[in-house]
Amino acid sequence: MILSSPAGTRRLLKQIPKELKRYKKLQLRRALTYLRTQNKIQYLEKKDGTIVVQITKNGQNYLKKFDFDNLTLEKPEKWNNKWYLVIFDIPEKKKLAREALREKLKDLGLIKLQDSVWITPFPCEQEIDFIKNVFNLSDFWLDVVITENLGSKEYQMRKQFSLK
Repeated sequence: MILSSPAGTRRLLKQIPKELKRYKKLQLRRALTYLRTQNKIQYLEKKDGTIVVQITKNGQNYLKKFDFDNLTLEKPEKWNNKWYLVIFDIPEKKKLAREALREKLKDLGLIKLQDSVWITPFPCEQEIDFIKNVFNLSDFWLDVVITENLGSKEYQMRKQFSLK
């Protein structure tokens, strides 16, 4: 039987393994609910009454696309003349996540404009959303702003990214 109700999530959380108990139940519930509403997972009830999480085909494709260690930005053949600014203000209590985010932005090929402002000419909204979920960062702390004008930084950024 496939479960799709919030009650299924609550029942599932009651049987979580010991090693996952360190995570807050609210965080797990939100993550599971998000994945279920995005059709990335489904709950299956076994004959003994336990609930199993099954990754859907959609979820498998999503995982293949977002292998965190191998995450990259797709670089289109033709530039769309837009700049993607990744802006963040992550609280001190999340310092490790902030430092890991900076490393990941560097790995993705973004260039630092300021400590908390990074730039790329390539679309990155999905990847940043994925990173936001991995590091459990609030939308208030991390966002992508898209612009067509960088003012005095335009020439320098075009040169650094080898854009015409």
